[in-house]
Amino acid sequence: MAPRTTTSYLNATQLAARGWTPAMIRDFLGRPDRTEFVARFRHSAPTLLFALSRVQAAERTTKFTQRRDLARRRSAVAKAAADRRRREMLRLMAADEVTIPKLAPDVLAERAVRHREPRNSIDAGRPDSNTLNRWKVNYLRYQLTRFDAMIEGMFGRVGRAAAEKWLRRRALEAIGKTYPDLLDECQRQLRVSERGC
Repeated sequence: MAPRTTTSYLNATQLAARGWTPAMIRDFLGRPDRTEFVARFRHSAPTLLFALSRVQAAERTTKFTQRRDLARRRSAVAKAAADRRRREMLRLMAADEVTIPKLAPDVLAERAVRHREPRNSIDAGRPDSNTLNRWKVNYLRYQLTRFDAMIEGMFGRVGRAAAEKWLRRRALEAIGKTYPDLLDECQRQLRVSERGC
């Protein structure tokens, strides 16, 4: 819930919307004019409020205008660099072929069940066909592709989330092409991942 403010005071979020950075708040405004606690969150940090008149006076100075313009330029450069790195990563990912080995149906089923059992205790009976198909797709995706290794290699890099989504799609499409009987499960997993579930 947003803190209650009057029009004569602005909080840090409202200042950021006007182009202020935390360093600019510190350098141009210093201490807040008021602090406010949200009653429902007794142990949360107080909301720092700055008088609108002081904010407007600072915004009229040449130093502030120069600093805000510099911050905007830096932000635009950083965003462009991040976008460039993301595009480059996706280009590299697209060039890497996802190969799925063709296994005999009974071998794939046995391996999928064995792969699943250590992770989760299952009933002694055989799983239904939908569950088994899910396990097969997961086994193929995680054990027989370089999917995890490629994702781990991107830890902390810009574009990781987009690359992971792209790799998941490519792996599931390759599995569906190699194993037509698993196509429905591959498409189901794609729909679920794209919904963010």
